[in-house]
Parts: sequence; structure tokens; C-alpha cells
Amino acid sequence: MCSSGLVDLLINGGYILNTKNFSTFLIVTLTLLAVSTSLFFLTTSYGSEKNESVYQKINKEDRITYLVIGDSIGRGSGAETPDKRWFSLLETKMKQHHGVHMKGTYLVQSGATALEGLYKLQNEKTLDQVQLIFIVFGENDRKYMTERDFGILYESLIRQSKAKYPAAEIITITESSLTFNNFAEKIKTISSHYKASNADMRPVFENSGKTIKELTRDQIHPNGAGYSLYADTLYQLIEKNRKSGKTIAQLETPINPESEDLLLHQNRNITSEKGFYYKNGFQTSNKAGSSVEYQFNGNLIGVKLLRGPDGGFVDVYIDGKFTAKMNTWWPFYRERIQYIKNGLAEGSHTIRFEVTGEKAASNQTDSAYFRVSSLLTGNFVN
Repeated sequence: MCSSGLVDLLINGGYILNTKNFSTFLIVTLTLLAVSTSLFFLTTSYGSEKNESVYQKINKEDRITYLVIGDSIGRGSGAETPDKRWFSLLETKMKQHHGVHMKGTYLVQSGATALEGLYKLQNEKTLDQVQLIFIVFGENDRKYMTERDFGILYESLIRQSKAKYPAAEIITITESSLTFNNFAEKIKTISSHYKASNADMRPVFENSGKTIKELTRDQIHPNGAGYSLYADTLYQLIEKNRKSGKTIAQLETPINPESEDLLLHQNRNITSEKGFYYKNGFQTSNKAGSSVEYQFNGNLIGVKLLRGPDGGFVDVYIDGKFTAKMNTWWPFYRERIQYIKNGLAEGSHTIRFEVTGEKAASNQTDSAYFRVSSLLTGNFVN
């Protein structure tokens, strides 16, 4: 009811008995009107704020919230101190030049591929506001999958990032250590298709006048000096986009039809096991010849497992055919998602893991364990 209607009701409805009562009711009515008006403008302002682009936020000197989906370089591994990570340096630059505060959320994991990034994105609670998304993959992906499979997963990641956060700009980062040009071209092509900005760090490092040893901790992960180049490049890219009035990334028709609706699911459907036992959430064995088999439906298959200092090798068979040999060693214990295969036919499949008893070269323990939590299966729409 509007305020005039409320006053009319109070007067004509017989509630106004004297001047004192009328004054009281009038004050209450005006107060309610003021509160309603404030809430209306607050809601309207908040709604429009959520739709503002990162470039509009910078122009207004307003806070920016960003999301990083990536691997160890995405999380700034290699920096001597936390303030020398690329995103920390970028935050400092934005504060110094524009008075803009940046706040980040990080879906990152050392050794991760685009598959793990996609899984984390699908299972992460939706954030209230995100104006900027950085996607940092490629260096690990080239170890486990083909260029085509990487393209499907990478495109799915961009599509689902944009669907989850429609107002967000997307900046893809081609890592300085990526030597597989076909993977770098996939990143560039997919980024361009969705009008996302791509920061290719390879030529930046090559033209820096410094050696890879001077810019990295281990020939792969940048150190503080290397991440300074990342931050400078990203800041300049954002500035260029802001000044040119760039349109933020768009959700376009997919390049790969398989990437349009790729959904990932956990699967614990064990059909047989020999020599395995259940411990702390994982089917576990270190006995050579032991095996565990699952049944699944899906075009894509990965596995959720525990990697650690005592991790060993396991042979993988899909539908009875040898598919891959997996190394589950890692310098510390961490649950990981490892890509296995894509492009499987529609219908039911089996996957069997056979422990070989072989230790990785870095395994200094007396055992070679394999610990599996579940499968990760995906279905795409052609």
C-alpha cells in the first residue's frame, strides 16, 4: 500500500481520534515511506553494481573481486614470499595506480589440469560477485592429454565460468613454461572466440633480457622477478582494455560441440576387487597384481586419488584394453584428480586399475601404494 493510501485509511477508517494521534500516525507513515524508498534504491543500486564490468569498477575506483582457476603457476608457486606472487603484485599495482582494492578467490592446485579446474568450478559455491576470472592451465595438461582433449576441457571451463558469472571478464594466461605450441594455439583460438583476453607470457620472458634461470625457481615456476613480468603484463592488458572500452568476454556458440554441456560426476561403482582394502576413504593396495574394477557410463574418464611420497605406478585398462600407466607419487599427501581418457563411445564401460609394485624414482619409501577414492566421469552433448 502506498503512503497516501495508508494515510487515507487511517483518517477515513476512524483511527484518527485527535490531533496527537494524527501526528503520531503521520510520523510513523513518513518513516515507513522513507525506509521503503531507501530499500528500493539500495536494491536497485546493488543489482546494477553486480552487473558492472571490471573496467567500470576501475573507472569508479570501486573494489574488484576476482577468481583464479589454475595450477601451481595460478597459485603463484615459486615466489620467494607471498607478496611476490603475480596476483599479489597485480593487486598492489591496481591500488597504487587507481586506488582500487582487489580481492581474490583461488580454485588452484599444483599439478592440476583443466579437468581438475572444471571439477572445482562445478562444485564450488557460487560467489556473490566476480568481475574478473583468470584461467591458468596448459603446462600440466600437455603431459596427460591430446591437444584436442585439452581444447574440449579448456573451452568447457571458459563456457561454464561465463555461465556461472555472466558479468565477469575472462583473462587466459599462456604460461611462460609452455613449450607445446599446439596447446598454446588452442588457448589463443578459444580465448579469441569468446572475446576473452589472452596474456601469452612466453614472448614476454623471451624479450625480457633475462635468462630463464634468472626468472624462475626451477626452469618452470617463476620466481619474484618472473611474476613481476606476469603482473606488469596483466596490468597493461587490463589498462589497454579499459581505455579502449573493450566488451567483456561473451558466451558464444561452441567451437567443440562436446564442450557445450560437459558435466562431471563421481562414481564409486566397484564391480570387483582383488587385494584392495578400504582405509580413510580410499580403496588401498601396495601389492603387485592387486586390482580394482569399476563400471561407468560416460565419454570422459578421470580418477580421484591420493598421491603421496609412497605413491607407485598403476596400469589402467578400459574395457579390457591397456590405456595408460599412472604415477601416483607426490612430495606430500594430497587428494588429486587425474585425467585418463576422453572420446569414449556412448554406453557402459569398465575401468580396471592394476598395481604394478613399481616405485617412482622420487619415492624414497619401502612401498608403492595406489589409493583411489572414486572415478570422475563426464558426459557431453554432441
